[in-house]
Amino acid sequence: MQRAQIAIEVLNTERPRGTITRLAEEYAVTRQTIYEIGDAGERVLLAGLAPEPHGPQPRERTIHVDRNRLVRSVVALTSAGVSQRGVPRCLAELLDTELSPSWVNGELAKAEAAATTVNAGWHPAVGETLAGDEIYANGLPNLLVVGNDLLYIYALTRQPECDGDTWGCVLLDAPETPQFASDAGKGLAAGAQRAAVAVHQLDWDHLLRPLWGQVARLERQAYAALQAAEARVTKFDQANTPKRLAHHFAAWQRLGAEVEEKIARYDALWALAHQVDAQFALIDLEQRQVRDPVTGAASLRGAGEQLRAWPGRIYEKLHTNLVNWAEALFSYQPLLAAALTPLIERWGAAAIQALACLWQIEADEKRHPLPWGERQARRLLWEENLDTAFSLLGLDQLWLAWDALSQTLNRSWRGSMLAECVNSLLRPVLNGRKHTDQGCLELFRFLHNVQPFARGKRAGYCPAQLVGLDVPDDVLTLLGLAPKVSLVPPEVSI
Repeated sequence: MQRAQIAIEVLNTERPRGTITRLAEEYAVTRQTIYEIGDAGERVLLAGLAPEPHGPQPRERTIHVDRNRLVRSVVALTSAGVSQRGVPRCLAELLDTELSPSWVNGELAKAEAAATTVNAGWHPAVGETLAGDEIYANGLPNLLVVGNDLLYIYALTRQPECDGDTWGCVLLDAPETPQFASDAGKGLAAGAQRAAVAVHQLDWDHLLRPLWGQVARLERQAYAALQAAEARVTKFDQANTPKRLAHHFAAWQRLGAEVEEKIARYDALWALAHQVDAQFALIDLEQRQVRDPVTGAASLRGAGEQLRAWPGRIYEKLHTNLVNWAEALFSYQPLLAAALTPLIERWGAAAIQALACLWQIEADEKRHPLPWGERQARRLLWEENLDTAFSLLGLDQLWLAWDALSQTLNRSWRGSMLAECVNSLLRPVLNGRKHTDQGCLELFRFLHNVQPFARGKRAGYCPAQLVGLDVPDDVLTLLGLAPKVSLVPPEVSI
């Protein structure tokens, strides 16, 4: 502190005459020492206040590139979907290391064998609902079975056939589950039947996606017809001969008939789509309880019968799906009712019904923008149910019941969308490899199960941790790889 004070006084351009002598006498040092302290302070100031490059600058580090780091890099790049031929190019650019594709394939084979051993040794028993989905690669089917709540992959297998016996054996090896969800694939449905799955739930997305997609197509066709009619009106206004006027008028009449037909067709399908989409809701707001599966299935079949006479393959498909899938789309409802029973016993049926209506109103607002009038009516209904729940429970119990109910209703009850989301991550890996085998799938399964979620309600935890497995901080050590060498400061050379 004394040296800093000396430097400040010496570097002052308006210092009084005799300052150096006074400081030398005050601190019992020579005048030369005072000058040296001032020079040192000036160097420190110049170095500390020198402008640096703008923006974030990566911190320079020297890393130790050895065989272990290269193998870890190969596994990481492969998990990101880089092909075997692409991995050597990436490492040559990033780490200035030349590798051959055969070396990469050999190291991947070792990692895949280790991943197979680790996967075989993990047997979590959580009892969550499962979802399955098929994905084809190199002409062969692969089946993925994933947990609907924790996204843990319980099975990922490649088989020569996709019939009921094959998939049934795979499902028999999976943990016991109260519900298995899948699309309407015949092989997987037969496998669920062979494995005696108690509840096989079909996927609502496979019904609603093509239905609303066709509604959007009809809407675009109706707008295109309107634009064509308006364009014909413009040409009619610009005509100045009787023949042209008659021609444009006749064309306008024909286009007007097409507009009416396409608008009527769009309105009819839009109404049917809303009738079907209304059955997707878990809670029936009019009845204030879980939707009745018999009534819901009858509504779907009725909508399907109305599409029977519509020409076109898409309408034939929609008719078939609505009629044949109706009961299986509501298979989840007995399980949902059973899951709500403990909540009703604790807080009462009236309170849980009011809170369930609150949850359903908020869920509907997130799915589709509602018309203003309907939105206002829903808002009044929301406030009415909130007042009912508050009067029955009070503030503290209200929040406890809401958290418990939300946790139950937010579970994936109505399909296999989570399995398809995981398959969308698997597809780039399969596309990046010219030949795939079971080892490739085992490595993907392992890396998915130990990868922490970056955001959402599972943020910071990986699927393996969520199902109760012990996972080290450095997950690649489970594959027999050594930890990475610590980063070294730049002034130390390796």
